[in-house]
Amino acid sequence: MQPLLRKVWQRFLDPVFYRKQLRVLRRKLVAGPEEVPHAEEWKDLGDIRSAKVVVAHPDDETFCSGAIAHLVEQGVAVEVLCLTRGEGGPTGGESRASLGFRREAEMRDACDVLGAQIRFLDLIDPTAKGYRVYAPDISPADLSAKVSDMIQEADLVISHGSCGEYWHPAHLLVFDAIERIHRGRGLKGKWLTFLARGSAHAIPRLVNWDDPVYLRFDASAYHGIREKALNCHQSQLGLFRRFAEGEIHDFIEKTSIESYCLQR
Repeated sequence: MQPLLRKVWQRFLDPVFYRKQLRVLRRKLVAGPEEVPHAEEWKDLGDIRSAKVVVAHPDDETFCSGAIAHLVEQGVAVEVLCLTRGEGGPTGGESRASLGFRREAEMRDACDVLGAQIRFLDLIDPTAKGYRVYAPDISPADLSAKVSDMIQEADLVISHGSCGEYWHPAHLLVFDAIERIHRGRGLKGKWLTFLARGSAHAIPRLVNWDDPVYLRFDASAYHGIREKALNCHQSQLGLFRRFAEGEIHDFIEKTSIESYCLQR
């Protein structure tokens, strides 16, 4: 099968494709005014002593690394919960097991730089097939049950957004699982999702366009620590260069304004 035909065929078989198209259609039909932030700074969220950051893969914490560094500086106990060790990503010629060990070590180093604790949830990151990537083999209901006690009492939870940034199924899985907890037992604290939409984004392909901005945070003061943390992920830097269409410092510069949505 020709590459283009294979790509089209895989898109038609992917349920995320239809989820995305329905969101795009709804966005066109229900257009609203541009939202403005409802919080000026982190302290407007109330007393935050503990925060949980829930992500799918090692390096996903980069999308909120400025917030992590800032919260840690303010004395907040931040723990990152990572679903997988990223063994399904590009291997660069090494084995899947080797890649998993390497990315785990990279993630631990990055979290050390940011001052956050790290806990892996031991789910397997599936290998991409052709043009299609996959989420770990667990339902949103089962994942919500797995993480509920870990995040229930946190003053703040930060995670992927409702569009999975670039519609990655594993990112969507994280969002869906936390949404189940939020709508069910509820969360003690507030739930923010990163890369919310705004009037200007230097890398628009990463934006969760259905998530209005609640808090816009200038992380420029943490440029050095963010770049150092990202550079820990040596096996994945090519992806961030592609996002930035440049070098790692370009990615850090282009994402220096972090936008967060308050999921209500």
